[in-house]
Amino acid sequence: MLDLLQQPIRGAEIAKRLCITRQRVRQLLLKLHAQGLVRFLDPRDPLWAVARADDETNALNREELRVLQVMPREYATTLTKIRLAAKLPECTASEALNRLIAAGFVDAFHGLKGQQVFRMTGAGLSHPQLGNAAHSAPAPRLPVESDRVREVLCCIADAGALRIRDLTEKLAIERRSMNALMQYLKRKQLVKKAGADLVAPYSLTGEGHAVLTEMLRRNAA
Repeated sequence: MLDLLQQPIRGAEIAKRLCITRQRVRQLLLKLHAQGLVRFLDPRDPLWAVARADDETNALNREELRVLQVMPREYATTLTKIRLAAKLPECTASEALNRLIAAGFVDAFHGLKGQQVFRMTGAGLSHPQLGNAAHSAPAPRLPVESDRVREVLCCIADAGALRIRDLTEKLAIERRSMNALMQYLKRKQLVKKAGADLVAPYSLTGEGHAVLTEMLRRNAA
């Protein structure tokens, strides 16, 4: 049986490979554990997963694995989205997440509006226990989501800075509507005046660039 434990493995997988019952697997694992040859990743359930005692893999417990399995690869998301996807209480998910961060399997950083967000690292993606996740926790909601806003932000980003008059011409949007939209984006701190003049052009803020990048990613997905 020890030959099967090249990496952490489920008891059910051992039973399948050896063509024996799960009860027999349990008996054998308990014997190996008593000899100090294996360790259980969930002491409450020896059959859940087991690893060799000398295996240096940073094995995950049940809660850590559930959190890692719903961590997004291509984008970052919040603790709330993660715990809901993993179906865990907030305290349990937070503790598991902190351990995954400490182990280097998850990155934590500040996202839009300074909100703390999380994303799987390359080490997390290659973890032998990960397998194929059924779904990832969704990304947090953006402060703006309309196609028109995306077009305006794209247009400004491409030009570097644009006046409202230029935007109305490029996008064929009525001047009054464009004025209102730019004031809305300014309140959202996505655009700013590139000068003190009344007709100075608008450029994107750092937050505006971040929002546009995420909007384009979601639109392409």
